[in-house]
Amino acid sequence: MGAPAPEQILVCVGSQAITGATYRHWETVAERDDEPSPRHPRPSASQLLSQVMSFLISADWVIGEANALHIHLSPAVVSRKFNDLRRQQFPKRSEFTAFLKRTQQTVADLDLRVELNLLSQRIQKRVAAGHRGKRAQQHALMHFVSAFRAKWASQTYCQADYASKDCGHVRAAL
Repeated sequence: MGAPAPEQILVCVGSQAITGATYRHWETVAERDDEPSPRHPRPSASQLLSQVMSFLISADWVIGEANALHIHLSPAVVSRKFNDLRRQQFPKRSEFTAFLKRTQQTVADLDLRVELNLLSQRIQKRVAAGHRGKRAQQHALMHFVSAFRAKWASQTYCQADYASKDCGHVRAAL
């Protein structure tokens, strides 16, 4: 299997398409993120594909669920959280710039990660609301996760070469 064409649609989550260009970008990020070492060898091509597709699909699921629950974040909230995290992790601007260069990520990529984290937290808070006690909240979250996976997997259509465990429907190779 060669690299996908930039405009090639690899997966659809509802009406959201994951294209070859998006996949290739996040594949590069994942390759750079996994510094090989004796304890952690470089992932195989199939492991990398699975890792990248799972991230991209779950990102669309979280964004879709947040929209369905009318949970929205302003760009200012995401930016403020991003800047707080950046200052904590990279006190010097040069350290942050070196990180971006090493990982091949953009500020927009990191904003997306922050947004996904904040949306996930707000979804969890919404699901747990109204349930008293830790046990009841955990039960509500477990029930939600099961329904969430079923709901979004049923709306996820993947090309066979890019299928992952999150694909509810896999299109046979042509």
